[in-house]
Amino acid sequence: MKNLRDFVLAGLLLAIGVVLHYITPSTGTPVKPDFLLAMLFLCLLCFEDVKVGFVAGLAAGVLSGLTTSVPGGFLPNLIDKIITTAVLIALIYALKRLINMYILSIVVPIVGTIISGLVFLGAAIALEVLPAEMFVGAFVTAVLPATAGNVMLVALLFGALKQTGRLYQRTTRKVSP
Repeated sequence: MKNLRDFVLAGLLLAIGVVLHYITPSTGTPVKPDFLLAMLFLCLLCFEDVKVGFVAGLAAGVLSGLTTSVPGGFLPNLIDKIITTAVLIALIYALKRLINMYILSIVVPIVGTIISGLVFLGAAIALEVLPAEMFVGAFVTAVLPATAGNVMLVALLFGALKQTGRLYQRTTRKVSP
């Protein structure tokens, strides 16, 4: 039953993320900051099940592709979320025993947003969705602000989710016979 609860919570987090992704305005280029990533990072940090992480990454790729402002940006979004998810699952797995999870909740959005931005822009240029000249401008106006925003969102919400999880576990233990 815990696995189903994780999938439902991941779906709720991604639903919040897709609303954030949809309402975020463009910053001068067709590429806009991706705050759906923050919710994906929360899913990866909060759920230990790798299946939940990969499903959340795939769903985030589809959802961000459907709400992108870049014409032809569906495939670059899907590619970027899958690669970012795989890298971050490996990073979290490698570092969670060495680094406090609250510190990791700051490291993951920094590394993840930059990887995601680089992969998205690289895929968009390789697929000829964006011209190569737009790389630096899009990185500066979309990826860097998204990095700052994602760090703040994840750091704030990770603590709240962890406390809520502890509270939930305490109440379910008291109710169980």
